[in-house]
Amino acid sequence: MVFSGYQWTYFTSLAPGKFRTRAELFLTAVDWPALLKYVAEKRYGIDCMLLPDIGLGYNHMVRILEFADDVRRVARLRMPPLGKSEHDQSALKIAMGCEINASSLVQQKTSIPTPQIHAFEVSSDCSVKAPFMVMDCLEGNVAMDLDIKIPTEYKEDFFKNLAKLHVQLSGVQLPRIGTVLSINEDGTYLQGPIPGLGGPFDTANQFFEASATNIEFGSPEEKIRAASGQYADELLPSISSFKEAIHRLAGRMSIRNHGPFPLCHGDFGHNNIVVDDHYHILGVIDWEIAYAGPWEIFADFPLTLSAVPRAMDAPWNYDEDGTPKNASTLRQFADRRDYVAFVRQAEEDSGGNGHTLSEVLENPEKQQLITAMSKRGKLDGMAS
Repeated sequence: MVFSGYQWTYFTSLAPGKFRTRAELFLTAVDWPALLKYVAEKRYGIDCMLLPDIGLGYNHMVRILEFADDVRRVARLRMPPLGKSEHDQSALKIAMGCEINASSLVQQKTSIPTPQIHAFEVSSDCSVKAPFMVMDCLEGNVAMDLDIKIPTEYKEDFFKNLAKLHVQLSGVQLPRIGTVLSINEDGTYLQGPIPGLGGPFDTANQFFEASATNIEFGSPEEKIRAASGQYADELLPSISSFKEAIHRLAGRMSIRNHGPFPLCHGDFGHNNIVVDDHYHILGVIDWEIAYAGPWEIFADFPLTLSAVPRAMDAPWNYDEDGTPKNASTLRQFADRRDYVAFVRQAEEDSGGNGHTLSEVLENPEKQQLITAMSKRGKLDGMAS
């Protein structure tokens, strides 16, 4: 493994504004000595200190804790929502519980590397003055911190290994669509609603019906007109009719209407894949919005391979024969084809997970549905 250090530059590079202000206020509000005391007590009184690195995401601040015996942990602390001074404690308690259960389920059912959670507090009223988790510290960076795109020389191995993880995750299945509220002693699960959407649901049809009812699709009309110019009059009716179409087609959308349903990470991509300097995968992190979902939602391409399907893209971006004019788009579609092949090979090698994942990944209509729901829809409760 090659590791030259943490590349956590997002916090220091933030421009003045609401995101930087929130992070700076949070940094001063947390009782860091109380965190050190708490963590030391959890490890039999072994002293620890904070390293200077500060990781920052949309919802969390991350600090590295180093013990006197050279063991390291990370503390992931939950920041207040933008524009608010405190959390919805009840909702946060449920969300953190669901994340812990999802992570535990993945560790039990697969060999997907997932950091062990050693301790957590769900209340802002704790001694640290913020909700937090203490987890294993991986000596690597999320791939996005190294580069927005995966470098060409590492692509093949990275996508092959990512496909293997995707296939393994497809084998973690639950009877209903929803979050994991608890894992019972007999191995059964208590499933709960998906924030902002509802549930749990017994069928994929119910999920898509609820999505059409609860998701806010599209942007304000003036924004669409400004972005699409002469095509606005054609696009606006299409956008406004999308929810109706989802309702009408819900019964025919899914390749498998009934369970069991695969566990969706919720934000599966190189933004949550920890790698070493050569893009060897060390772990999958941030399971906070994980839930069992329809195969069409599970079989979304990882973030680094996301693309707008031709049927949803501007026609002038393609030649008459349907070939993308942009070289970057052309490479992206080639990488997606390679990824499907890697998934299919991993399915063959696994011997027990079937081919549902690769079938949905290579189905243009299914991918158009996934893209439409993720690009057009905004489900606030599920935002990471």
